[in-house]
Amino acid sequence: MKTCKMIVLLFFVWCCLATTGSAAEIYRLRMFFGLSLPGGGAVSLNEWQQFEQKEIATTFEGFNVVDSKGYYKGQVERSKLVTVILEEKEMVKAKALAKLYATRFQQDSVMIIKTPVMEWSFIEPDTQEEGRKAVTER
Repeated sequence: MKTCKMIVLLFFVWCCLATTGSAAEIYRLRMFFGLSLPGGGAVSLNEWQQFEQKEIATTFEGFNVVDSKGYYKGQVERSKLVTVILEEKEMVKAKALAKLYATRFQQDSVMIIKTPVMEWSFIEPDTQEEGRKAVTER
């Protein structure tokens, strides 16, 4: 009887771990692209827009960009904060993009923060046919 209970318990634990394992493979990635250049000056709006359109937009299917102000080595710096939801296997693309930016614009680094996403939803508008809110969850 004890063996049977132990098997059931182990099976339950294994199922829980298997379920949480798949959810932990999706991440919110925040990438901080500094705009200051060494020796003075800054990445221009045109240079950023070109990088955004030709590099970021071709790397990720969807993302969000926010203007930001931060401090690096005690100095205020304008920056762009790019947020993307991705799978672990796409981290290689994100790191390659960060290295490309750091090289092209002579940056010390691009900071990346990776946070597990447990759930997200796309909320669609009400439809007249159904008279209820359609929700698509992933």
